[in-house]
Amino acid sequence: MSQTTYAGRVEVSRPGYRPSLYTRIGHFLGKDWAVAYVFVLPTILLLGGLIAYPFMNAVYLSFTNTVTLQTGPFVGLDNYRALWKDPFFRSAVRNTIVYTLSSVFLKFWVGLTAALLIHRARRFSGILTGAILIPWIVPSVVIALTWKGLLDPVYGGVNQFLLQMGLVEKGFPWFGSPHTAMPSVIMVNLWQGIPFFAVTLLAGLKAIDKEYYEAATIDGASAWRCFLHITLPGLRYVIIVCVLLSSIWTFNNFTEIYLLTGGGPVGATRVYSILSWEYAIMGLRIGMGVAAAITMAPVLAIFIFVLGKYMSAGGRPEEAAVETKPSGVSQLLSFLGWPFAMLIKGVLWVLGAINNVVEDLLAAIGRSLGRLFVSNSDASQRRARRLSRVVSALTTNAILVLLLAFELIPFYWVVVTAFKSTGQIVAFESVFWPRPWTLVQFDTLLGPTRSFVLWYKNTVTVALVSTVVSVLVAALGAYGLTRLRWRGSNFFASLVLIAYLMPPVLMFIPIYQIFSALRLTNSLTGLMVAYPTFGLPFATWLLMGYYASIPREMEEAALIDGCNYFQAFWRVVLPLAAPALMAAALFSVTQAWKEFIFAFVFLSKERLYTLSVGIAQMIIGDVLPWGELMAAALLMAIPVVALYVVGQRFMVAGLTAGAVKG
Repeated sequence: MSQTTYAGRVEVSRPGYRPSLYTRIGHFLGKDWAVAYVFVLPTILLLGGLIAYPFMNAVYLSFTNTVTLQTGPFVGLDNYRALWKDPFFRSAVRNTIVYTLSSVFLKFWVGLTAALLIHRARRFSGILTGAILIPWIVPSVVIALTWKGLLDPVYGGVNQFLLQMGLVEKGFPWFGSPHTAMPSVIMVNLWQGIPFFAVTLLAGLKAIDKEYYEAATIDGASAWRCFLHITLPGLRYVIIVCVLLSSIWTFNNFTEIYLLTGGGPVGATRVYSILSWEYAIMGLRIGMGVAAAITMAPVLAIFIFVLGKYMSAGGRPEEAAVETKPSGVSQLLSFLGWPFAMLIKGVLWVLGAINNVVEDLLAAIGRSLGRLFVSNSDASQRRARRLSRVVSALTTNAILVLLLAFELIPFYWVVVTAFKSTGQIVAFESVFWPRPWTLVQFDTLLGPTRSFVLWYKNTVTVALVSTVVSVLVAALGAYGLTRLRWRGSNFFASLVLIAYLMPPVLMFIPIYQIFSALRLTNSLTGLMVAYPTFGLPFATWLLMGYYASIPREMEEAALIDGCNYFQAFWRVVLPLAAPALMAAALFSVTQAWKEFIFAFVFLSKERLYTLSVGIAQMIIGDVLPWGELMAAALLMAIPVVALYVVGQRFMVAGLTAGAVKG
């Protein structure tokens, strides 16, 4: 009699016994392989058809001279050689680097400051969190219109304020000047990105044990030393995940920049995604446009690899029993990243040494000033401590008020402009308060001259159908990837993350070719099929993190009682995952509601427009009907904000799902 071991399970085999083919496959693929494939198959089919195949097709297109929907002749590396000789491409790469690094740096520090301030304001932390998260959930078209209206050189609120204060003689074109366009676009990205960092880091702060701070205070550590040696190390994992995700999102950003500046003026804000769009769509050089996007893929690959390493920490032991050897790609990327890791460690060590010297110097100065102005009596010491607390509270509240004003004033401008008449707007009457308040802009927008109601109906239909598909398929796929034992689950989980972070500007061209062949362009059905390209990966990723937190014993008890895996999934796991399902549904419908690039490319008939495309088409050249645009932006934002208010705790839970793990 012999024994064989697999993943901690001992099986006894008799002499001469030959296991069945199913058993031998199970030994290789894992004991749950057959059931797992049933759960994961819909996810594989959708991601394979909507992401994997279009991506491979995009790679091939980059080696062709394609100028129509029909794939052109193969030209090898000609497109890539032409790109690196193209000054516009080199300029776009520089702009992308400046835009990404500046935006992420500012978002991290401002978001961390916001998280620390909200964490201290315990009484109103829920209200503050809700208020600060709004810019992150509103549609991109609303964001673009809000800031274009606020910074308009003639009618914008910022210029009107500066004029009334006598600080400038005439309005300044913030988005129209090569010197201020990039800083302005970075500011908009900062405004939109602060909530993500603030809410996620806030969840990390709440997970740090308070006893660490109490022990440090007893030992005489200052607030700054507590921040350096407790807060930052405690947030290390959260910071890495947030910075990497934000870097990928910012690096791939297209919609906001396109709607704000179109890449101008004179290429000042032309990032790689805008250049790819100009080559492929405006210049009909599809091969060159795809090559421009593919060229940036190695940078994204490094980001995604590092992010995957951290987000897959604490993987499934069943998978580890089968797959323990790191892949060649992982080893290569780790080797290539080693010099950068050592460089970062060296820089951090130098900064730490400088900080210690500066901190000791400031502490010595503080002690000297204390001896000069504060006597040694108990009453004097108490007054000094009381004054310190008052100054600290005033400073904290002032910074928090300024931060909230920066996040919320743009929405105030949308509201007051939407309720003005056109005469009030062009005559600059009561700039910051409508007199009188009027619904004339809404009457025009909802009247027979606009198709706004039809666009609204189209958006609701597409958002609901694509959300149902994404959440249903994700619920099955995430269960198979997280709860079942089979070889390859970690690999497919990594592919889900890659699919979620795939740049839209790379995917829409090959998907458009496929949909044209299937006659799915210029139809809402095509959008319903295409939108899971971003809704499904995110929903799967979110549910995977939530499923992993459910105790496995509950599921095993159901299996012992006679349930099969599908019954255990339906009766045990799915009810427990209801908050995550709600979060996934809210995020999916929000993403579908705000999507722009696919709808803009796929739809050319006005009666089929979604809100994002329809509102953008209301702008004709330099003619911007600000009243109607702000009314449209307000009506488009209301459903998203209402959904957020109803399901705020699910949204926050989904946004921070897995962020504080590890």
